[in-house]
Amino acid sequence: MRYYILLAFLAIIFLALSFLSYSIFIEPRSVSVTRLEIEGAPAKVVFLADLHIRDSNAEYIQSVVEKVNSLDPDIVLISGDFILSNAKDLEHLSLLSQLKGRKYAVLGNHDYFSSINAAGSRMKVFEKREANFTVQGYNVSVMDDSLYSPEMGDDVKQALEEAGFRVLKNEYEIIDSGRRNILIVGLDDCWAGKTRLPSNLPEADYSIYLLHEPECIADWDYNLLLAGHTHGGQIVLPIIGAPQSYIGMYSFSGMLLDEPDKKSYVTRGVGSYPMFFGIADMRFNCPPEIVLING
Repeated sequence: MRYYILLAFLAIIFLALSFLSYSIFIEPRSVSVTRLEIEGAPAKVVFLADLHIRDSNAEYIQSVVEKVNSLDPDIVLISGDFILSNAKDLEHLSLLSQLKGRKYAVLGNHDYFSSINAAGSRMKVFEKREANFTVQGYNVSVMDDSLYSPEMGDDVKQALEEAGFRVLKNEYEIIDSGRRNILIVGLDDCWAGKTRLPSNLPEADYSIYLLHEPECIADWDYNLLLAGHTHGGQIVLPIIGAPQSYIGMYSFSGMLLDEPDKKSYVTRGVGSYPMFFGIADMRFNCPPEIVLING
């Protein structure tokens, strides 16, 4: 009997070590390309989110940049969380200057240092219950708890502009693609209480909205809305699903809304939030992705 108990114990240890090895050393760097065919959307659009650039993953982000460029994008859209939690991360944003195509970005909560730990994230779960996500009354000011750094947001914005991005903070830009006008609307970070829809938006043949947190989406008049933030749960266990969803955290990824003329997509993101007291990136059953639209 002791022999079987020992074998069972060793098997559990082996499985646990295999799980940890795969989820720490392999899956967080196994980025793939998710191809979406969306009727009406412009061609060769690359969408990314949640890079969380820092010393430990800069080489990996360099490989992501090279993979994106191999897709020869016309437009690159990134919906926030460029850095993790340190001002030193800013120095690595210059890597993004190598990206091809027109580049647009919005900021995420990490770019403002807003609720970047478990306690802060839990606080946002309660704060957003008091927010108004209707189109007419949209108001997320309750989430502006002043526990963030506007200065860091400004620094991220400046670094991205130096890397060739147009950073949209509740702003828009019209792209003339020759035969059609494409409206790009960039919404500032919701967890910092900054999201406001620009007034007097112009008419366009097709509209793409960028927002970091998908739980802050309203029923705006867009054709395509792109969001990140969730990492798809990052750890998604069989049967159980994403553990973070059990503490009220949004963990969805994929096509959130799929109507003929109105779609929204939440990406699993490129980077990973470090676990084990911030020591190791981890992903399981939720690999990072580069999204290519009509490419």
